[in-house]
This record gives sequence, C-alpha cells and structure tokens, in this order.
Amino acid sequence: MSAPPTVEPQASGEPQLLRVLGLREGIAIHMGVIIGSGIFIVPATIAGSLHAMGPILLVWVVAGLLTLFGALTLAELSSVLPQAGGPYVYLKHSFGRVWGFLFSWNDYFINKAGSAAAIAVAFATYLGYFIPALDPAHPMISGEWSFFGHPMEFSFGWIQIVAIATIALVTFINVRGVKFGGWVMNIFTTAKVVALVGLILAVIFSGKGSTSNFLPWWPEHWTSELPAAFGLAMISALWAYDGWIDVTLTAGEFKNPERNVPLSLVFGSLAVIVLYIAANLAFAYAIPVHAMAGSPRIAAEVAQTVLGPIGASLIVVGILCSTFGTTNGMLLGGPRSIYAAGADGTFSKSFGKVHPQYHSPYIAIISLGVWGSLLTFSGTYDQITAYVVFGSWAFYAMTAVSVIVLRRKMPNAKRPYKAWGYPYATLLFVAIASWFIYNTLVEATRNAMIGIVLLLVSLPFYYYWTRTSKE
Repeated sequence: MSAPPTVEPQASGEPQLLRVLGLREGIAIHMGVIIGSGIFIVPATIAGSLHAMGPILLVWVVAGLLTLFGALTLAELSSVLPQAGGPYVYLKHSFGRVWGFLFSWNDYFINKAGSAAAIAVAFATYLGYFIPALDPAHPMISGEWSFFGHPMEFSFGWIQIVAIATIALVTFINVRGVKFGGWVMNIFTTAKVVALVGLILAVIFSGKGSTSNFLPWWPEHWTSELPAAFGLAMISALWAYDGWIDVTLTAGEFKNPERNVPLSLVFGSLAVIVLYIAANLAFAYAIPVHAMAGSPRIAAEVAQTVLGPIGASLIVVGILCSTFGTTNGMLLGGPRSIYAAGADGTFSKSFGKVHPQYHSPYIAIISLGVWGSLLTFSGTYDQITAYVVFGSWAFYAMTAVSVIVLRRKMPNAKRPYKAWGYPYATLLFVAIASWFIYNTLVEATRNAMIGIVLLLVSLPFYYYWTRTSKE
C-alpha cells in the first residue's frame, strides 16, 4: 500500500496542499509548459533574422544553455526551499517580502494570464484548420483604442468563445486538484513530444530532404547588422524556451521535493534543448534555410512536404495537443505564485485559501481563469506581456542571485542538490539576463517604463495587505 500524501505546511486546522506529484509529473509539467506553439512557428522567424544555418543553430544552443543554467540555479533553490510559490519564496528569503510580492504580481496578473490568453487563442486558431467557422478575420464585434500611444484592439468572435471555453476547462481541471492537473499534463506532454519526435523521424526517413538545404552554413560577410539580428533572434528563441521556472511554483505539492523538483528541472531542460535543436535540423533538412523565413506555419509545411496533406493534419493535431497542454500548465503552476503571497499575507488572504475537498488554491486558479479569459478579447494582449519583459528578466536575474545570497545567509542549510558550475554558470546567467534588461531599456524604453509602472502600481496593495494581515 502506498504511503498517504504529505501536505504543505499551513495554518493548523485549515485545508492544506497535498504532496502528490512525482518525478514523472515534474518532468511533464516542466516540458509541457515550455513546449507550446513556439517550436512550431519560431524557427521561421529566426530564419528571417539570420539567413544561415550556423547562426540559427547557435541561437538555439545559446538560448538553451542559458535556460539550462537558469534551471540548474533554480534546482539548488528548490532543494533548499521546497515550498509552493517557487521564486516568491526564494526572493522573500533573499531580498525581503516585497520582492517576492512583486514577482508574484508580475508573474500572475500579466505573464501567466497573458500567456494563458495567447495560447488558448492559438489553440482556437489552429482548431480552425478543421473548423472553418473559426476565422479570426471575421469577428462578431471589434474595436480599437490607444493605450500609452500603442494601438489596442477588442475582438469577439468564435475564436474568443473557443479560447474562453478552453481556459474554463483547464480551470475546472486544476480546481479539481493538482493530481488531476498533473495527470492531464502527463497525457498532453507525451502527445506533443510524440508529435514532435514523429515529425523529426518522418523527415529523416522520408528521403525527401537534402543536406544542401543547410547551405549557406555561415554568412559570407560579417556585418554590423549581424549582432543585432542575433540578439533579435535570441529573444524569439528564449520565448520558445520560456516557462522553465514554472515547475518550482508547484514544489509544495511534490513528494520528496528536494530530489524530484531539481531532477525535473535538469532532465526536462536537457530534453527540450535536444528536441529543439533536432527539430530545427529536421525543418532545414526538409526546407531550404532561405525558404523557411517565408513560412508562417513552418512545422505544418514541413509535415506536408514529407507526408503530404495527411501530414499537415497530423502536425496540427500535435499543435492542438501542445497548446492545450501548455494552457493547462499556465493554470496549474501560475496560481501557486499568488497563492504563496496570499498565504504569507502580502496579498489578499483569500488567494491563499485551499479547497477543502480538492486541496487546490481554488480562488487563485479561478481568478486567473477569469482574468485570462478577459484578456482573450484583446487582439493585442501579446503587447501586455511585452510590457513586462523588463520585469520578468529582472526577476530571473534576482532569483539566480538568490543562490549566492542564500549560501551566505543560510550556510548550514541542507542542500540535497548544489548548482552545477557554481558560481560561474550562475554569474553567466545573471550577466546575460542583465544584458537583456539593459537592451530592453535602450531598444524598447517605453515598454520597459510601462512594465516598471505596472509593477509600481502594485505597491499600495502590498502595503495595504501587509498592514491588514498584522491586525
């Protein structure tokens, strides 16, 4: 008979989070959140910036190593502080509660809600491949307005209805408990990996590719525009790798979290890097590098090239599995950041409540589902997430620095896992993240400033809730 699930410590007599997740679910969550629609689309975008195979692969390798260094750093933090909320907990212990709160505000209300909306709309859009009525070009109601000088759009049609229904379904799944949500992640992560591996193998064994498609391997001339193009391509690649922090948000619901969360981070990150590089090689083997740039749905075009019309249909099914699974991941991991803040008294305590039957942070989950659904009405909700690129990478850098800070503050703490390459890998990650922060300030100053403002407006809420929690 298996041992009963352990619980995440909370106030005595109140419902508690259950520690029911294992290594399999951890790897599924980690890979399932990272692998969304990006790898099926982004390679064409990167090929449009870099017109040679060498720099294209270099972008994916560098972005992958950066992600891996970040994951290795988080692995140590998660083994020292294996609690729900991930970076909220690490930042709180390293720099103070206000920094943990700011991370949760940024991650929950903007990053996770915006991502859930974006990916659910992508799911509905790809479903239109089989259901022509789902045409984003003909909404029932639409409108435009300006926000800080940026054009914003309102759109309502069948796309939004399906996207909202998708978010509602994954909200229901995750309210029913993390074990159910983890089971769903297992299924859909397996499906998306099988689809991607199947496409790679189909290209290899189809006999319809050519190594000559990899040419040119390197630009004939080094120009001043190449570093800027490389930086632009890196942003696209890092977007495809994004989500690598999310498994730490659910650390409070893992069995043996000191072991399973670090292993999920390391094994999952390595597997994604290998898949992404293999996929890019397969895409270029089937379609010349110069032709990839003009393909809005590169994975579907590759599938059609090597398998015919049925191949395109199969890859769309794979993308549907991928986007649905990632949407589920947003509603599984995302609410835990604000749950940790609510339970700690830096946010409304209602967000720290746990369902008495399903042992899930149900108010945080439902609120994220409602907010994410509202964002689907905006045709430019991706602009909202662009505003917080500055904030997100600032928190990534601060979280990495937390490893160094906590080794000084908590020198005798048990560390079942220690960051590989410490402190060099950690410092390299911080250096590159700092470059992104600087680049955002210089190249997208207005977006960076709006991101800062969106963080600053949260501070009155922080001071109100921290004051009332003491009363």
